[in-house]
Amino acid sequence: MFERLDKNELDQLEALTEKKRYPANTTIFFQDDPADALYILLSGSAKVFQTSEDGKDRILRILKRGNAFGELAMIEGKSRFVSVQTLEECEMLRLARKDFVAFADKHTWVLWTLLSAFAERIRRKNEDVLDLAFRDVPYRLLHVLSELVEQHGESGPDGCRITSQLSARDLASMVGSNSETVGRLLDRFETDGLLKRAGGHWVVPDPKALLRAFEYTAQQDV
Repeated sequence: MFERLDKNELDQLEALTEKKRYPANTTIFFQDDPADALYILLSGSAKVFQTSEDGKDRILRILKRGNAFGELAMIEGKSRFVSVQTLEECEMLRLARKDFVAFADKHTWVLWTLLSAFAERIRRKNEDVLDLAFRDVPYRLLHVLSELVEQHGESGPDGCRITSQLSARDLASMVGSNSETVGRLLDRFETDGLLKRAGGHWVVPDPKALLRAFEYTAQQDV
């Protein structure tokens, strides 16, 4: 979101940040915490999730290197509406709200850049909600797996490895289903050769085959 800054401006902004390291499975902030900073992920991955009143978590997004998060609630000045937890060891930059406000006062167009990014994010989210609302679990799971391959995939000799370590429970949270249903589907996808487990990661031997399966399910699930 800071891509329009020149080197001098980036240097000024970086000087205001604090570099921090977090072990795996560490919560960066909880839902309803004060929004006092934004973060930029330098290495590792993390999950963004919401907890419902009955205590169930729903994963909304998987963060990767280069992603910023926590900025919307920070700019709004209200409490966090999501929680963020590391999936593996992570290194991050933390920018305090008071320092960002002082910087934005001198570079007001940065706020317009953020507004544009927020609008695009909301548009995509609305499209996803409308698309997934009336779809069955197989479609939703293949949709999520396809996105993970696109956004978090790393090519190798055995296929495309999803770099984030996600359990069946994590995937169930992402698609709004239960672990048993998603576990059975993952087993079926493995039998069909669409997926395999390797060292705690999911590997897609042939991303094109996964995409074809997704497109076929999309045609059937209407």
